[in-house]
Amino acid sequence: YELQDEETRARWDKLWMVVGGEQYAHPLVYKHPTRGDTSMMFHCGPSFCSGWVEEETRYDYSTWIHPRILQAELGKRLDEAVDKIGIKMNWEEGDFAINDNLGNCHYAAPGTQTKKEKVGLRILHRTTVAGEEVPTKADGRSTLAM
Repeated sequence: YELQDEETRARWDKLWMVVGGEQYAHPLVYKHPTRGDTSMMFHCGPSFCSGWVEEETRYDYSTWIHPRILQAELGKRLDEAVDKIGIKMNWEEGDFAINDNLGNCHYAAPGTQTKKEKVGLRILHRTTVAGEEVPTKADGRSTLAM
Protein backbone atom coordinates (compact mmCIF):
# COMPACT_ATOMS: atom_id res chain seq x y z
CA TYR A 1 0.00 0.00 0.00
CA GLU A 2 2.68 2.47 1.04
CA LEU A 3 4.60 1.87 -2.21
CA GLN A 4 1.71 3.20 -4.33
CA ASP A 5 1.18 6.77 -5.54
CA GLU A 6 -1.37 9.02 -3.81
CA GLU A 7 -3.97 8.60 -6.57
CA THR A 8 -3.88 4.81 -6.30
CA ARG A 9 -4.01 4.87 -2.49
CA ALA A 10 -6.98 7.28 -2.58
CA ARG A 11 -8.85 5.00 -5.02
CA TRP A 12 -8.05 1.85 -3.03
CA ASP A 13 -9.14 3.54 0.21
CA LYS A 14 -12.69 3.78 -1.20
CA LEU A 15 -13.05 0.14 -2.26
CA TRP A 16 -14.86 -2.66 -0.45
CA MET A 17 -14.74 -6.39 -1.32
CA VAL A 18 -18.23 -7.94 -1.55
CA VAL A 19 -18.35 -11.53 -0.23
CA GLY A 20 -20.69 -14.05 1.36
CA GLY A 21 -23.22 -14.27 -1.42
CA GLU A 22 -23.28 -10.47 -1.60
CA GLN A 23 -24.15 -10.20 2.10
CA TYR A 24 -21.08 -8.31 3.33
CA ALA A 25 -18.46 -5.88 2.11
CA HIS A 26 -15.02 -5.73 3.74
CA PRO A 27 -12.67 -2.76 3.29
CA LEU A 28 -9.78 -3.29 0.89
CA VAL A 29 -7.64 -0.98 3.04
CA TYR A 30 -7.96 -1.15 6.82
CA LYS A 31 -6.04 -0.70 10.06
CA HIS A 32 -4.34 -3.90 11.29
CA PRO A 33 -6.08 -4.75 14.59
CA THR A 34 -2.95 -5.41 16.66
CA ARG A 35 -0.09 -3.61 14.90
CA GLY A 36 -2.10 -0.52 13.93
CA ASP A 37 -0.48 -0.15 10.50
CA THR A 38 -2.24 -0.10 7.15
CA SER A 39 -3.19 -3.51 5.81
CA MET A 40 -5.14 -4.71 2.79
CA MET A 41 -7.71 -7.48 2.37
CA PHE A 42 -7.90 -9.32 -0.92
CA HIS A 43 -7.36 -12.81 -2.28
CA CYS A 44 -4.17 -13.46 -4.27
CA GLY A 45 -5.53 -16.39 -6.27
CA PRO A 46 -8.68 -16.78 -8.31
CA SER A 47 -11.12 -14.34 -6.87
CA PHE A 48 -13.85 -15.54 -4.55
CA CYS A 49 -15.56 -12.18 -4.14
CA SER A 50 -18.68 -11.01 -5.95
CA GLY A 51 -17.23 -7.64 -6.85
CA TRP A 52 -15.66 -4.43 -5.59
CA VAL A 53 -17.74 -1.41 -4.65
CA GLU A 54 -17.45 2.05 -3.19
CA GLU A 55 -19.45 2.38 0.02
CA GLU A 56 -21.70 5.16 -1.26
CA THR A 57 -22.73 3.28 -4.44
CA ARG A 58 -22.76 -0.30 -3.15
CA TYR A 59 -26.45 -0.83 -4.00
CA ASP A 60 -26.00 0.27 -7.62
CA TYR A 61 -24.78 -2.88 -9.40
CA SER A 62 -23.81 -0.87 -12.48
CA THR A 63 -20.95 0.70 -10.45
CA TRP A 64 -19.50 -2.61 -9.25
CA ILE A 65 -16.00 -3.52 -10.41
CA HIS A 66 -15.68 -7.12 -11.64
CA PRO A 67 -13.46 -9.16 -9.26
CA ARG A 68 -10.95 -10.13 -11.97
CA ILE A 69 -10.30 -6.51 -12.96
CA LEU A 70 -9.16 -5.39 -9.52
CA GLN A 71 -7.52 -8.76 -8.83
CA ALA A 72 -5.34 -8.29 -11.92
CA GLU A 73 -4.33 -4.80 -10.75
CA LEU A 74 -3.58 -5.92 -7.19
CA GLY A 75 -1.68 -8.98 -8.39
CA LYS A 76 0.44 -6.85 -10.74
CA ARG A 77 1.23 -4.34 -7.99
CA LEU A 78 2.08 -7.14 -5.58
CA ASP A 79 4.37 -8.79 -8.13
CA GLU A 80 6.17 -5.44 -8.59
CA ALA A 81 6.62 -5.00 -4.83
CA VAL A 82 7.35 -8.55 -3.66
CA ASP A 83 11.14 -8.21 -3.79
CA LYS A 84 10.93 -5.11 -1.54
CA ILE A 85 8.33 -6.33 0.95
CA GLY A 86 8.15 -10.11 0.58
CA ILE A 87 9.79 -13.19 1.96
CA LYS A 88 10.58 -16.03 -0.40
CA MET A 89 11.05 -19.46 1.09
CA ASN A 90 12.91 -22.36 -0.42
CA TRP A 91 10.96 -25.11 1.28
CA GLU A 92 12.64 -28.27 2.44
CA GLU A 93 11.10 -31.33 4.03
CA GLY A 94 10.09 -30.59 7.62
CA ASP A 95 9.89 -26.79 7.21
CA PHE A 96 7.22 -25.04 9.24
CA ALA A 97 5.86 -21.52 8.93
CA ILE A 98 3.29 -19.41 10.73
CA ASN A 99 1.95 -16.26 9.15
CA ASP A 100 -0.33 -13.41 10.15
CA ASN A 101 -3.12 -13.76 7.61
CA LEU A 102 -4.45 -10.33 8.60
CA GLY A 103 -1.23 -8.68 7.53
CA ASN A 104 0.36 -10.63 4.71
CA CYS A 105 -0.39 -12.71 1.70
CA HIS A 106 1.07 -15.86 0.24
CA TYR A 107 1.52 -17.33 -3.20
CA ALA A 108 2.26 -20.91 -4.06
CA ALA A 109 5.39 -21.10 -6.19
CA PRO A 110 4.80 -21.64 -9.92
CA GLY A 111 4.38 -25.31 -10.73
CA THR A 112 3.49 -26.44 -7.22
CA GLN A 113 -0.22 -26.66 -8.00
CA THR A 114 0.14 -29.29 -10.73
CA LYS A 115 -0.52 -33.02 -10.31
CA LYS A 116 1.49 -34.77 -7.58
CA GLU A 117 2.76 -37.34 -10.10
CA LYS A 118 4.62 -34.51 -11.83
CA VAL A 119 5.89 -32.34 -8.94
CA GLY A 120 5.58 -34.58 -5.90
CA LEU A 121 3.20 -34.36 -3.00
CA ARG A 122 2.70 -30.93 -1.45
CA ILE A 123 0.93 -30.93 1.90
CA LEU A 124 -0.29 -27.74 3.47
CA HIS A 125 -2.12 -27.81 6.78
CA ARG A 126 -4.06 -24.71 7.68
CA THR A 127 -5.25 -23.79 11.14
CA THR A 128 -7.53 -20.82 11.62
CA VAL A 129 -7.74 -19.17 15.00
CA ALA A 130 -11.12 -17.51 15.41
CA GLY A 131 -10.93 -13.94 16.57
CA GLU A 132 -13.16 -11.08 17.49
CA GLU A 133 -11.61 -8.43 15.26
CA VAL A 134 -13.62 -7.06 12.36
CA PRO A 135 -11.62 -5.30 9.63
CA THR A 136 -11.95 -1.61 10.50
CA LYS A 137 -10.77 1.43 8.60
CA ALA A 138 -8.76 4.13 10.40
CA ASP A 139 -11.90 6.30 10.57
CA GLY A 140 -13.83 3.55 12.41
CA ARG A 141 -15.95 2.19 9.53
CA SER A 142 -15.94 -1.60 9.40
CA THR A 143 -17.47 -4.47 7.47
CA LEU A 144 -20.73 -3.38 5.85
CA ALA A 145 -23.96 -5.34 5.60
CA MET A 146 -25.17 -5.28 2.03
